Amino acid sequence: MDAQGDAGAQGGSQGGPRPSNKRLQQTQAQVDEVVGIMKVNVEKVLERDQKLSQLDDRADALQEGASQFEKSAATLKRKYWWKNIKMMIIMCAIVVILIIIIVLWAGGK
Repeated sequence: MDAQGDAGAQGGSQGGPRPSNKRLQQTQAQVDEVVGIMKVNVEKVLERDQKLSQLDDRADALQEGASQFEKSAATLKRKYWWKNIKMMIIMCAIVVILIIIIVLWAGGK
């Protein structure tokens, strides 16, 4: 009985590691799959970070360009506003001179 008990214990322990080993291999395969997926995800995150960084740089450049455009537009607006005012003053002066000439010419007759 002792020999059978020992053999039964060994047989049970020999049969036990095989399914356990298979489970371990399945678990390891799952872990490897998850690790592979995580590596892909990390690569995607790094690519996304790089693209976001480039987008941020482009946005900064665009903001700087917009600011420069706004300053140029304001300067140009002031320039043409003064030009318009000068033209109106000249036209008013011409009208006043014409009125004076007409009044003097009409008064002389």
